[in-house]
Amino acid sequence: MSTRATRLAIAIAVAASSVLFGPSPAAAAGSAGYCPDAAGVTVVVDFKELGGGTVVRCAPGDQATGLAALKAAGFQIAGTLRWGEGFICRIEGKPSASTEKCVDTPPASAYWSYWHAPNGGTWTYSDKGVLNRKPPSGSFEGWSFSLNRKADSAPRPGVAPARPAPPPRTTPPAPPPAPRTSAPAPARPPSVAPPVAPPPAVGAPNAPTMSGGTPPAGVTLTPPVGAATATPPGSSPVPTTAATAPPLAAAPVAPSADPTDSYPATEFSATRDTGGLPLGTVAGVLLLVALAGGGIVAARRRRTAEPDD
Repeated sequence: MSTRATRLAIAIAVAASSVLFGPSPAAAAGSAGYCPDAAGVTVVVDFKELGGGTVVRCAPGDQATGLAALKAAGFQIAGTLRWGEGFICRIEGKPSASTEKCVDTPPASAYWSYWHAPNGGTWTYSDKGVLNRKPPSGSFEGWSFSLNRKADSAPRPGVAPARPAPPPRTTPPAPPPAPRTSAPAPARPPSVAPPVAPPPAVGAPNAPTMSGGTPPAGVTLTPPVGAATATPPGSSPVPTTAATAPPLAAAPVAPSADPTDSYPATEFSATRDTGGLPLGTVAGVLLLVALAGGGIVAARRRRTAEPDD
């Protein structure tokens, strides 16, 4: 039996199975291009002289037959009136109805040849009909229009049955590290001076002290020996004046108008006492001391000015 007769017998058997079992259910349209992995069947349709170039589409998932893969890839097909979809007469409307009526089996000089191949392999002419072949997942199904050729010289699809290598996965660059911001140093607490101990409590005010001696209960103004002029005859000795020094400060006695009769200044040192006399009392005492000193000086001048009897 010649090759042409064999192919016609296969086509008739395919058409008969289509009549007996009915057409396969339509599947969802596939996607353009090659299947990205082995989880589908890549379908290649080469229109050759019909025009339209070569179209590659993917039938996702497992496919029961070659016809199911062709439809699942999204191609529009038409069978013959006699054999139904068991014999593919048109793909995407080609050849046109004016050229091919698709009533009976198309002639061997103008028909769609059916091919298959594993991924990365070579095209092989199918010895089974479109309803009798189950394409393996990841394989290729091919359809090429043969016009005015011999039965054993049908052209293969013009696309190699090999999925392109997937593009290398590029790892997105890591985001730049966030700028380090040093945490502000904690504020140092303000330095606090240690508390000052209060002065010890005293029961009585400190008595003023004389420079160069033990502080008495009162301050006595006594001229030093040999420092003053002898008392004139007939006159009573000048009484000394005793005064109590104020606790805050003591003023020196007013100097005499006569340099030869003046008393040496007496230094006083007083210790401040927070419990001392009021300022008015101190001022009054100082005034009395000044008046007494002035009276003494005036009396001495008066006695000196009187003639001797």
